[in-house]
Amino acid sequence: MSYLNNAFNSAVTWGQLTITNSGCDHSIHAWNILPHIFCANRFRDIEKIFPKENGLSKNGLKSACSITNLVMYLYYQEPMWKQYVIDESKEFLQNKHTAEEKAVINGFLALIEKNWEKFSLELANLCKAHRKSKDYGENPFTRKISFFAFGLYNFARYLYREEVKNITLPQNEFLFEDFRIYQESTSCQIGQPFCIFEEPLLLLNDFEKIDLPIMYLTAGKKRVLDIENYRQEVVKKIQALHSNQSS
Repeated sequence: MSYLNNAFNSAVTWGQLTITNSGCDHSIHAWNILPHIFCANRFRDIEKIFPKENGLSKNGLKSACSITNLVMYLYYQEPMWKQYVIDESKEFLQNKHTAEEKAVINGFLALIEKNWEKFSLELANLCKAHRKSKDYGENPFTRKISFFAFGLYNFARYLYREEVKNITLPQNEFLFEDFRIYQESTSCQIGQPFCIFEEPLLLLNDFEKIDLPIMYLTAGKKRVLDIENYRQEVVKKIQALHSNQSS
């Protein structure tokens, strides 16, 4: 379980460092990195991928935009966003989408409502739907456990603490209960780097030591990830780390 915990921790770091510009705004992180952030209990990284200054998402896959906006509302608790986010998500659910997309959106809506019966049902629905996933990058191992379902449980615990005792967790799901028990036994401690690199790759270790920059959006009408500025910030942080180590 500690091995898996470390893997999630590194997945969060490298996921942010290797993100590419796909013509979307911050919603690109919703399916790719957010589940790992939740599983790794690295909730402060929400401020890195979904900074409040970016505002709500408007440019990307519809489910990703909705997920991004739901998370931003739940995390920042900005009152002006609440009704828009709820209405947007309910409109999404009116249309034809995958069972996995709908279970995730319904799960976040249940968190807003603090409807634990509905939330429990959607966790089970999400686990069931994920086993049938044919998305790019899925394999026999990843289809056995819904990282998003486990992550949603962690996010609920982060938001509502003791109230998670009202959640009925999915039954007989691969690793779900074992990993939950492990994380809670360590007070949900964030993992260590998954791999320690040796020569000639020592520099790669430094990327897991720096405080990752915030991913802002470009200016203009079509706002997308400002990848170039992000790269420059990463380089500055690595240079500063080496400067401190040599002084």
